Parts: sequence; structure tokens; C-alpha cells
Amino acid sequence: MHSTVESRSTRTELQVERVLDDVHRVRDGRRVVGYVLEAGPVFVSLQGSVFNTSVEVGQSYDLDTAVRLLAEG
Repeated sequence: MHSTVESRSTRTELQVERVLDDVHRVRDGRRVVGYVLEAGPVFVSLQGSVFNTSVEVGQSYDLDTAVRLLAEG
């Protein structure tokens, strides 16, 4: 999945790939921006290049918003 995220100053295209049943990795080119963890009906945005050391930056009820939180974070 490719997601285009627009902020006030930039437009960034991010690549989102499912790596586990409940985990999506979010990349900006070759750089890993973070991960989105599905926890029931909630999508948890985790910022950081390594999953087990990434930090929560927000929660939402859909994947697109969770990816946007990572792009803006």
C-alpha cells in the first residue's frame, strides 16, 4: 500500500507494508519511519526504526490516520 500524506509544508509518499498479522511497517523511501500496531479496533502509531524500541505517538481508528500521525510526528 502506498499512502500520500500532506502536511502544511511538505508532501510525502510513504510505503506501508504488512509484516505480521497485526503490524504494518511504514517507510519513507529506504528509511523506516515507524510501525502501526493493530490492537483490536485501535491502530497504534509507533515511531522508530526498530519495532521493539519504537515509541507510541498516537492512536486512531483507521490505518490512514495512524500513518498520518507517523508522518507528522
